[in-house]
Amino acid sequence: MSKYPYLFQPLTIRGVTYRNRIFSAPCAMTFSGHSHTPDPMQMLYFESKAIGGAAAVTVSETCVNLKYATRKNNTGNVAILAENQMGNFEWIKEAFMINRHGAVPSVQLHHAGAATHPKFLEGRNPIGPDDYIREDGVHVTGMDEALMQECCDDFARAAKFMKDCGFKMVQIHGAHGWLLAQFLSPLTNHRTDEYGGSIENRARFPLRVCKAMREAVGENFVLEFRISGDEHIEGGITVEDVCKFAQMAEEYIDIIHISAGSYYTSNLYTFPGIFVKHACNLEIAKEVKKHVTKMKVALVGALQDPVEMNRIIKDGEADILYMARQILADPETPNKWRTGREKDVVPCCRCMNCLGRFDKGEMGCDVNPNIGHELLNLNNFPAPKASRKVLVIGGGPAGLKAAMTAAERGHQVTLVEKENVLGGTVNYLTHDCHKQDLIRFKDFLISKVYEYGVDVKLNTDATVELIESMKPDYVICAVGSEPVIPPIPGLKENSMTAKQLYTYTGEIGDRVILIGGGLSGAEMGLSYAELGHHVTVIEMMDKIAAQANHIHGPAIEETMLRLRDNITCLTKTKCLSVGKGYVEVQGPDGNVYKIEGDFIINCLGQRPRKALAEELRKADVPMFETVGDCYELAQVRGAVQSGYFRALDIR
Repeated sequence: MSKYPYLFQPLTIRGVTYRNRIFSAPCAMTFSGHSHTPDPMQMLYFESKAIGGAAAVTVSETCVNLKYATRKNNTGNVAILAENQMGNFEWIKEAFMINRHGAVPSVQLHHAGAATHPKFLEGRNPIGPDDYIREDGVHVTGMDEALMQECCDDFARAAKFMKDCGFKMVQIHGAHGWLLAQFLSPLTNHRTDEYGGSIENRARFPLRVCKAMREAVGENFVLEFRISGDEHIEGGITVEDVCKFAQMAEEYIDIIHISAGSYYTSNLYTFPGIFVKHACNLEIAKEVKKHVTKMKVALVGALQDPVEMNRIIKDGEADILYMARQILADPETPNKWRTGREKDVVPCCRCMNCLGRFDKGEMGCDVNPNIGHELLNLNNFPAPKASRKVLVIGGGPAGLKAAMTAAERGHQVTLVEKENVLGGTVNYLTHDCHKQDLIRFKDFLISKVYEYGVDVKLNTDATVELIESMKPDYVICAVGSEPVIPPIPGLKENSMTAKQLYTYTGEIGDRVILIGGGLSGAEMGLSYAELGHHVTVIEMMDKIAAQANHIHGPAIEETMLRLRDNITCLTKTKCLSVGKGYVEVQGPDGNVYKIEGDFIINCLGQRPRKALAEELRKADVPMFETVGDCYELAQVRGAVQSGYFRALDIR
């Protein structure tokens, strides 16, 4: 029997049986082609989630038309085929290969409404509840009855098409600031007719859409409505409104899916990252659950703990639990939980580098190197011809991933690490109260290295002589990076690096100064502010955390706003010198002044240990490869991917 009997209890809705309560949330990692049909990588990506044990797998953000609904070019739009490729049903039925693995195939239908741009609509103005001119000068056309009916017809036709394609469920996207959410939220709906004002009026058009879709698909088909239970902005939709809407929608909708936030108001809650607690939307779901009778309540939002998830189902606080990024990090998560292999689950570190880099074409996952490389599967990396003797130098994420991968494939692996612990630079994050998920991933890598029988030698400096004495067939050099210490007077003597902080046990004091406001400096500053210190971040550039992705960056800004009483960011400000208890700076106006503090931290970044890597390369060995930060700063994703793929290369 499973340790989580409630989590793995089947559920049947309208004759559709779900094998457990874990659903894979809509979360794409690739764009469709110009034909608006799924490409091979998409198919394999969604199939992996079904193989991994999720009860339902949701294909994300499929627009109901190209006339008004799409928000960007080629945005996963499959429903448009209903208009021009009716004969292609059989191909689409097999496209996502979900059903054959026991999971229920679902698809999210989407309309961007006022949030799109004419450049994606062949020059047409976007449409929405209100007629107005946006801040960017775009004219949004307020929807009249004809446009509303056209939109209802589009949703209904798309839903019927998906049913005919073999999907057993449709998720209606009514959250995150898209068209139906624009009608539901008083923040974006200022109509004075029967479609504006009270929640009953604001819900009128979304309910028309739901009714049209139910009529199109009939009774033996599951409809789900995703809604922001709280937009987390003044004037947005309230929990009370959501409960009333759920009651009104029960006639047509089988599942109410509780999310939060909006792409245009709060990335912090739309994509709950390290600054938001796990299961962050649970209280909203519990409240909605009290107000519905036959509708099932689904919950999403940083769910990663099977014990807590099992309890939520057991206590009736929700009926269905959605995971997005955890199933991205490890598609096998449901199967591993079900069979008691929790320690084998690769934990999501909530870095937001998956969705946050998606728009740049950097599709992937920091902890799962296979995501975004589905076509480069193990057929391209056949089993090794023999067991090789492999030496890995360095026990950071790159070295750990390389060592565990090589050992798992049958090689004899030795890992040498000059420190007395494994983990590399991730160890230096123990002072950051927001980095516990990343530390969990580091601990996972370490546990796997030992589980796979890697011979770990701590407190061991790698030298050319040591390498040659071990006579390895293959050397993977992962010596990492070191702190940047520029020639600022007093910096080295009067500040600490993150590495020095790792072993520091003294007092921090109330006033903390961080020199450097890049990503690491901003995150560390927020951590100290969260813990109650008064923090000053000094940054030469005109923006804090400039290298953060487009989701994590706004989340940092929102968190800084929340903690504004405890943190001050000085941009365009140059550090001139560091003394005992102060930093001398030059502000953007050219004036020079001192900032007093109790504790000063150097957050000026890291630089690769190229010289060390080149020295070790002199060893007389058959193969020598570098991975991770020792040649180019790679962050966690680059470190993990380089270690993984170099280990796969060992023949």
